[in-house]
Amino acid sequence: MNIEYKSQQGTFPLFFNKISNKKVAVVYDVNTKPYAVNIINQIKGVNAVVNEIEFFDKELIPDEKAMQKTIDGCVNADYLLAVGSGTLNDMAKAATTINKIECGVLATAASMDGYCSKGSALMRGGRKVTDEVHTPSDILIDLDIVKTAPKEMTAAGFGDIVGKFTCLTDWQMTNAVKGEEINQKAFAMMEKARTDCMDAFEELVEYKPNAIAKLMDALIMAGLAMAECGNSRPASGSEHHLSHFLEMDFVARGERVPLHGVKVAIGTLISIELYNYLLDNKVKFNGCEKVYELVKKLPKVQVVKDMLVKMSCPVRFSEIGVRKQTFLEMVAKAHTVRDRYTVLTLINELGLTEKIQPILLEKYF
Repeated sequence: MNIEYKSQQGTFPLFFNKISNKKVAVVYDVNTKPYAVNIINQIKGVNAVVNEIEFFDKELIPDEKAMQKTIDGCVNADYLLAVGSGTLNDMAKAATTINKIECGVLATAASMDGYCSKGSALMRGGRKVTDEVHTPSDILIDLDIVKTAPKEMTAAGFGDIVGKFTCLTDWQMTNAVKGEEINQKAFAMMEKARTDCMDAFEELVEYKPNAIAKLMDALIMAGLAMAECGNSRPASGSEHHLSHFLEMDFVARGERVPLHGVKVAIGTLISIELYNYLLDNKVKFNGCEKVYELVKKLPKVQVVKDMLVKMSCPVRFSEIGVRKQTFLEMVAKAHTVRDRYTVLTLINELGLTEKIQPILLEKYF
């Protein structure tokens, strides 16, 4: 995989050498069109034939119709470049897996951790699914683009990395409670990337390029850790299940879906809260003593909340349009979104959901 930052000459030499004289499809939407126009001109400059796949949606949903348009648009191409972040990248990976060609992405925001993952989050039949796909051959990063992305997108990317506190704890907890094996290499990759990003937090708040690069590196490393593990365990736990539950609800209602990482960020606060409830109340269950020790290593809720506020990230679900009833259903049912054991599953098995709902409602709704 070629992870390439823009050169001092303003280009991506390895990428342009690869696609020279080839048929290249480029997929973008109304938000990323300015960056697409620029790189399309550069692609044409290396004698490549370009087919543009343009979406006019401000809030592109990766449903069956959008996927078919992407598949058809690159069916005769040698390569597909997505200009964007989450949705466009996921659609490009899925379409090129079907068409058996290479793909890449020009990242336009440090907003999510799926750039190089082997999963594509799509909507099928109104329900969120994750298809197994190949990873991009090229990830192109221009910090001049990424650092000027809307602040809420950078906040979402930071929220996704904050979520690595609870997803890794979920993994360790499941090992203690259920004996699930931990891929130590993937775990260490994600843990180090998260730490490096958090160490650069004060500079990230000021949107300094080196800190944006640290965030971007952590988001990319999440995908590499998932590829190493063979699934999303190193990067996705209870906080993601809460986000996925809400995403399906917003889509079902035909409403704008809040950014994934923002939902993950608030979900992380809830997950930390649940872990602390187990510790504070000395709830007994198999492996509880080991879990108590894990909880003590988690950051304090207030510390995480303060960081999110500094990044202009919401810290209550009502701030992003979640209904009260939906919030209560999320707490009760989000553990069913994926067949993966997390603190949400544990709380449900212990019969604590109804007792905890009003506590969470007061603090995070």
